[in-house]
Amino acid sequence: MIHQDFHLSLSPGLRGGGPLAFHNQYAIDSCNTTALGASDIAPHAEMVEVHGSGKAAALLLVFETLSSHPLGFPGFIFLLMLFTVAGLPLTPLQVSAGAIFGAIWGSIGNQVGKTLGCVICLCIGRYFKTVRGWKMPEWLDKYLLPLKTRPFETMCLIRLSPLPLGVKNYGLSLVHFPDDHFPVVAYTCAAFLSSLPHSIICGIAGRGASSLADVVKQYT
Repeated sequence: MIHQDFHLSLSPGLRGGGPLAFHNQYAIDSCNTTALGASDIAPHAEMVEVHGSGKAAALLLVFETLSSHPLGFPGFIFLLMLFTVAGLPLTPLQVSAGAIFGAIWGSIGNQVGKTLGCVICLCIGRYFKTVRGWKMPEWLDKYLLPLKTRPFETMCLIRLSPLPLGVKNYGLSLVHFPDDHFPVVAYTCAAFLSSLPHSIICGIAGRGASSLADVVKQYT
């Protein structure tokens, strides 16, 4: 009898200058081979275990796909954009971008995806305001005079407030401006500038992480 034990650990490698230490372990344990002759050796894998479960495992699978696919970088931007539109937490994605693509490209991807998502939220909110008649509550509208007279500065301050991103995006989209002329440029610039520090910090944090699995585990 010939007995062989295998333990296989796959690590996709490096991408975009950033370390990708993806530690999903594909463990093949107790691979027993029985030999009746030199030509009859047939390894049998009794167990293939992928560590991780639930949301963390799903995110790891997504990030592994992004890291190895030729369109992984635009795919990440699209995914971050969807998370922004849905109002989901962005920090796990943004930190992981630094681990996958490096500090520079991770920060760029964070910034582009989040800003595009904010603009799409504006389009969705304005649609419901125009077609469905949604609007800000009257008791709140009277406090929005600074937003209508100095939109850029006020939007920057609102962006820095500790409110959920979805509330800020869709709330601003429902504000009524004189002649119904929404300051799209001011909205976009405020979204871009206010998110820039966080995008850079997340990119750097992800670049310095020991592994992508640790990033997902910490933020999920």
